[in-house]
Amino acid sequence: MIVVGGLPLFVVLFIIATLILLIGVAWNVALWLRGRHSLRGSINWALRNLLSGNILLLLERLVMEVFLQRRLFRQDKLRWLMKVLIIFGYVGIILVNHIKASTRVEQLHGMPEVLIFFFAPFVDYYYLATVSPENFTGIDATYAMLNELFGGMVILGEFIAIYRRFIARAFPMETTLMDKLAVINLGGWFIFRFLAEAASLQAYRVPEEIARNWFIAYPISKALPFLGGFNDALWILSSLLLASLFASIPFNAKLWHVFMSPFVMLMNAFPYDYREVEGRPAKLDFTSRQLIQFDGCVKCQLCTLNCQVYEATRADPELETYLSYAAINSHVKQQLKKGGEVEGDEEVYNCLLCARCAEVCPVFINTRELGIAVRANLYHRGKLPKKFHMAQEAVVKEKNVANFPNSDRAMWVDFFIPEPPEDYYRKEKAEVVYFVGCVASFSPQVQDIPAAMVQLMEKAGVDFTILGEEEHCCGYPLIILGMKEEVEELIRHNIEAIKAKGAKTVVFSCPSCYHTFAHEYPEIEGVELLHHSQFIARLIEEGRIKLKKPLNLSVAYHDPCDLGRNSRIFEEPRRVLRSLPGTEFREFPSNRELALCCGGGGDVEIHNPKITEKVSMQIIHEADEVGVDAIATACQQCKRVIKSAAERHEGKSYQVKDIAELVLEAME
Repeated sequence: MIVVGGLPLFVVLFIIATLILLIGVAWNVALWLRGRHSLRGSINWALRNLLSGNILLLLERLVMEVFLQRRLFRQDKLRWLMKVLIIFGYVGIILVNHIKASTRVEQLHGMPEVLIFFFAPFVDYYYLATVSPENFTGIDATYAMLNELFGGMVILGEFIAIYRRFIARAFPMETTLMDKLAVINLGGWFIFRFLAEAASLQAYRVPEEIARNWFIAYPISKALPFLGGFNDALWILSSLLLASLFASIPFNAKLWHVFMSPFVMLMNAFPYDYREVEGRPAKLDFTSRQLIQFDGCVKCQLCTLNCQVYEATRADPELETYLSYAAINSHVKQQLKKGGEVEGDEEVYNCLLCARCAEVCPVFINTRELGIAVRANLYHRGKLPKKFHMAQEAVVKEKNVANFPNSDRAMWVDFFIPEPPEDYYRKEKAEVVYFVGCVASFSPQVQDIPAAMVQLMEKAGVDFTILGEEEHCCGYPLIILGMKEEVEELIRHNIEAIKAKGAKTVVFSCPSCYHTFAHEYPEIEGVELLHHSQFIARLIEEGRIKLKKPLNLSVAYHDPCDLGRNSRIFEEPRRVLRSLPGTEFREFPSNRELALCCGGGGDVEIHNPKITEKVSMQIIHEADEVGVDAIATACQQCKRVIKSAAERHEGKSYQVKDIAELVLEAME
């Protein structure tokens, strides 16, 4: 064996590769630190979670997702098998080889554990040279078989990867050179390692009763009897491929996720409040946490395969195909590493920000957060598409996204409420403030939602008021365009308007308003935030709403994205619908976390209304599948978009109603 500086060549190569790996890791960490972060806030956040009951969330994520890949198992069994084989194969062989090198190889006794780590992948080069029937024990046989088992698992996982990528072509994105190199590196060194083991069995004339324990290398040694003459060369070749693997990890996105995926999965296991851990603006227009998440993407394409926009546009030559988060992510990371500027690619504005892809991402990347971050980067560099300037000007000038005089916010009361009480929005004080939202205030298609809501609250004896023209846009349309700075005045005003009423509860019919208040606004002391589905469920359970009239219809519930996936409110709307007399409740095939988006999210309707039209029809097709009379939802935007789709539908006609309307009907 060639010796360099007192160490065998294969160990030297591995050490050099590890140094390159560490340099690459440092380079990536330096890139993260260029993002916005508060070091003290991040440390406090991590310690508070680690020293609390949240540590159980971390342990569950570690076992069930990092190692057992539960989320991937639910999506793709073959891909899950590939991933689990490689994970357990690598972890197992690292542990077995290191323990064996530390305890069973005399030549390595007395070495520091750090140095033994570099010898461990080549342990059988030394072990097989001295093994004999006299010193071969049961534990040695176990190590040998585990060595072959774990190595075989990696090879089998790689064969599945090759089949899926190059034969079945299961990926909508193009396979790049880096993808091919990743496959070669991950499995290639194991192939040469087995060849090297076979060569050592021959070169050292290992007795057959011992050699058979290397159940992969042994048959290779019988099939290729000439390998013994290349013993040193084959171990060096295996080390070259192992060195190539280690050295390329930080520089090949497909391999870098080997480190980053588990880290991102564990980091995102904890509840997160950006207001605590994100510091002042930095050179890069992204937070450090966002940059880390970019590096966690494995390009598995599950986001693309579960993307409604991709499904709706890929077969339509008139529409630009949206490649979802994975494609944008690859593009963004390359631009960031070139200097921090993301090109003005308008694909990101085709994203509904529905977060359906986040529910299937095996790495638990917050794709919605990153989509908004990319939009913010484009906005801050003057790359905002002109179509959105009107919405921006409307919210800033008129305090509503509809661009109507804000003094008209409560005009729906006169048109939709029979003999409306004058104090709906003139009360100086009230227990409950009903925050109506821009869409319901100004869109005639859905003004019957707040009309129903105020009538049922009146019948239930709720002490409530609306803010009228004192209600300003919550800021959601601008926040999702990356304009957080533009909504600070809106936030201050709305909080003061609510405080002025002395309210203890704020009720929202708009899930996006609710989500924005809950996640973007500072906490309003002593004030409870409720979506109207939660509030109605409470009134029913308290007996303040009496449901008497049978509706005699079958109904399926559509989960709005900002209420379901993004706010985790699933049960209350279903409890309300199940309580309606004469109603048969059915679930859509896609429901709860994986419910379909109506197509009205993410400001996509402003940018590309054809996408909204196509996506909304997917819900109508599911209604055809379950065979209901009515589609219920709990969002003004969802009702408006789905109702429009139902009117375009050439088949069965559907009632499309908000749950507040159905409850009011059942009360009368």
